[in-house]
Amino acid sequence: MNTNLFLKLCVITLILSACNNSDDQLPPNTQVQVAPSSYTWTVTEFLNSEGQCIYSNDVYQDTVVQISVLDSDDRPIGEVDISMYLSPSNSTSPVEFDNEYVFYLYDDFNGNGVVDHPQELVSSTGDSILYEAHTEKYHGTKSMIIRTNTSCGGFRATLNVFAGSAYGSMEISTETRDDSI
Repeated sequence: MNTNLFLKLCVITLILSACNNSDDQLPPNTQVQVAPSSYTWTVTEFLNSEGQCIYSNDVYQDTVVQISVLDSDDRPIGEVDISMYLSPSNSTSPVEFDNEYVFYLYDDFNGNGVVDHPQELVSSTGDSILYEAHTEKYHGTKSMIIRTNTSCGGFRATLNVFAGSAYGSMEISTETRDDSI
């Protein structure tokens, strides 16, 4: 390959990369804030005759999560594209089942903090799915809901949120109540 042609291709690639940079809309030192930054549900497990937790689909708690994209002066920025995914940590799961039925990510379409409709579910069970949304125009935030099954303890997941190259996250987990204390 000719050296001049190679250099031209490199320059064109760099220019196209710069033009497609999603940070074009964001000021320097933009940050993503996820509130709360962590949350733990303490659960009481019911065990079967083998001492294993009895999993129930109908036992869950919802956590409302507020995502903000902030400029360098901590002011919210409206209408910013954000991408997110909920990533369960299977290494924390009990052997008898995995995290695929524990954490669910919902988009709070109307901002009321309640899962109103099954269509608000934006994550599939067990999948690290990239979901795209944007912050609200006037207050620069986005509300999401994480539904956590609380019939058994020992699970963790991370909500990862990106706005251009800015990143924020939230850790959510379940732990078992120690009734012996």
